[in-house]
Amino acid sequence: MRFPIAARPLLARPLPARPLLALPLAAALGAGPAFASSPDAWAEFRADVEAKCVAALPETLKNQTVFVDETGTAAYGVALIAGRSASEKARVTFACVYDKETKEAQVTGPIGREFVRVLTERQRAAVLERQKAGKAAPAGDDDAE
Repeated sequence: MRFPIAARPLLARPLPARPLLALPLAAALGAGPAFASSPDAWAEFRADVEAKCVAALPETLKNQTVFVDETGTAAYGVALIAGRSASEKARVTFACVYDKETKEAQVTGPIGREFVRVLTERQRAAVLERQKAGKAAPAGDDDAE
């Protein structure tokens, strides 16, 4: 049974051609940076996040380790900076948020090791080796400071 155009269900109506022509243009203009950026641009972004976050720290950390999220969120870069704090007399981590628009970084207060732990590359490699060997990584045994 055929319905007149006005009585047809919405999904049964043919789509107009003009809005379909605009879709590729809208998709190209609205593509987010994760789809349009080159590996070199992301490397530059991560280097800027690291530099700005380290500069925003309230103190210099000994044996500093910095982890920068690959691309961050749509609006922010995110990093964790860990090291030995002279003021806290312990290993601490600072979380950092980097505004992609203003290129400014803000850090949290020090977060104790019992809550957040950032591994050095050597520690991370040791954990991966233990996982490959089928051994579980004991908590807190591989911190060489």
